[in-house]
Amino acid sequence: MRIAKEISRLEIGQTVVVKDGTVLAVEGFEGTDKCLARGGDLAGREGGAVAVKVAREKHDFRFDIPCLGPQTLETCAAARIAVLAFEAGRSLVLEQETCATLARKNKIALVAMGNAGGN
Repeated sequence: MRIAKEISRLEIGQTVVVKDGTVLAVEGFEGTDKCLARGGDLAGREGGAVAVKVAREKHDFRFDIPCLGPQTLETCAAARIAVLAFEAGRSLVLEQETCATLARKNKIALVAMGNAGGN
């Protein structure tokens, strides 16, 4: 979460993929799905990476809301991501029941995290 908050503060991106303390992928202009795919690929055949998606420090929720949905979970499954964490109260989960089903089916821990960044 700390790394994701820092890259978002720097306005680089909103998602990071980490495994065993090593940052594998940082979201840039390509978007969340491609970041997840790249990070999962770099995690190796056994997968097991953790992905964290956050809102920018001064995010303007009037125009853009960080969200995840079934496509995000499908991408995580294909990339063998083990955990997808997001900020509670600062993210939107689309089709929540479908996401929960996909997470269970693919053994992905879907985790809403409290505000670690103080904003």
